[in-house]
Amino acid sequence: MAAFVIAALGSILLYQAGFEGMAGAATAARLQEATVRAQSRLASVGVLGPLQPGQQSGDDGGGYHWEVSIKPDQSSGALTLYQVQVTERYGNRQVTLSTERLGSGQ
Repeated sequence: MAAFVIAALGSILLYQAGFEGMAGAATAARLQEATVRAQSRLASVGVLGPLQPGQQSGDDGGGYHWEVSIKPDQSSGALTLYQVQVTERYGNRQVTLSTERLGSGQ
């Protein structure tokens, strides 16, 4: 009887560990997806036209929402250094990436 109880407890612990591992893998996959989406959005900033200071946001589908913030940092004649920040939100979590981009002055 004791062996059966020990085996049952061991099985429960293995099941719980497997379930937590699967949940952790799903969380990691969502984080990776959010990071890839944020990297893609950051790479596209300023590609189709000049950098425009301000904020934009939208729905990225699949439960992901994005926000882009562009702020002028320093200006030197015809060139301006912009602070660019991209945030990708999913559920109660978020990924934020930032960089600096050189653009024509305002």
